[in-house]
Amino acid sequence: MTAKGQTIALPAGNFDRVYLIAAASDGDAKATFKVGDKSADLNIEDWGGFIGQWDTRIWKNNPYTDKDWAVSANHAVWDPDPAKQNSQGHRDWSPRYPDDYVGMRPGFIKRADLAWYCSHHHTPEGLNQPYAYSYLFAYAIDVPAGARTLTLPNNAKIKVLAVSVAQEGPEAKPARPLYDTLGGEAPKVVASLP
Repeated sequence: MTAKGQTIALPAGNFDRVYLIAAASDGDAKATFKVGDKSADLNIEDWGGFIGQWDTRIWKNNPYTDKDWAVSANHAVWDPDPAKQNSQGHRDWSPRYPDDYVGMRPGFIKRADLAWYCSHHHTPEGLNQPYAYSYLFAYAIDVPAGARTLTLPNNAKIKVLAVSVAQEGPEAKPARPLYDTLGGEAPKVVASLP
């Protein structure tokens, strides 16, 4: 369902957490959900793109940057210009440093819990769009005592695919970070060999 400020009745019972399976379109979307009278600010991640990426070098003069790589079993469109292929059918282009180097796009890791992914999606024409990943994310919101409703934000970019409740008790905390932090305190050396 597209989030348009709807209020969803939660089931009767002694629940302390509500879970959402959701994603955003056209970029990440910050939004406020309400469980009863308690607000919860969430960053709903985009359904496409990448959930993590190393630092990426950016090159100028790359003839393949803006190509449409859509393919299907019956209609291949990998490189419509055969003049740019060598005798083995491969594309000839490799960047030269520093002439073609433009800069660096920093690496990142999205922190939302991944609930589902797919390795591609389809174009409006029905072709496979390879390496155009699709994702759904899981979000948890604490339920205050006596709360019986979940109110979605009024943001059409956010799509909610499932809502459930659970009785979980205290939240389990990891002993160490689950993600690379790219900074902070260096690991301590416990012992070293001569």
